[in-house]
Amino acid sequence: MEKITTASKSQLRLRFIACVYPIAYMLVWPLIYGILPAYSNYYIFGGIYFTLATSMMAWAMWLHRDIKWSVPAYALVGVALFDCVDYWMLHNIFAFIFFLSSTYLMKTDKRFDWLGDISVTWYVLLVIPGGVFWFEAIQAVLISWFHLSYVRRLWRVRSGKE
Repeated sequence: MEKITTASKSQLRLRFIACVYPIAYMLVWPLIYGILPAYSNYYIFGGIYFTLATSMMAWAMWLHRDIKWSVPAYALVGVALFDCVDYWMLHNIFAFIFFLSSTYLMKTDKRFDWLGDISVTWYVLLVIPGGVFWFEAIQAVLISWFHLSYVRRLWRVRSGKE
């Protein structure tokens, strides 16, 4: 029996770019402005560009077409729309929802639950002074790696190697 996937090559390429984008996002802001206490602090320097860049990460999550990931995607839109300066409480609530729901979805996944296990271990950084920046950076890489794993799997299924 032949396995097929409905994703075209161009869709898989776009999803691959959407997975790599958050890693580039996590690298570019600190390279330009230095390391700050949290990624949200880059809003002070980037303003609307920071909002657009964060919104693009939320859009990238929707590309995966899995309804379960809509909660983290909506939460990330909330993080982008409510900046940490004027709406710090809403911003932090949405960030909390984003990270917890992403970790939960990775942890309860059938194929790549080990990434959820790794994600949980890094929550200790939240109680260490200066750890929020590193927590957010590591979580973004883990979430991207999770989605990249699925894109690679779909690519193998599409090419008949799995």
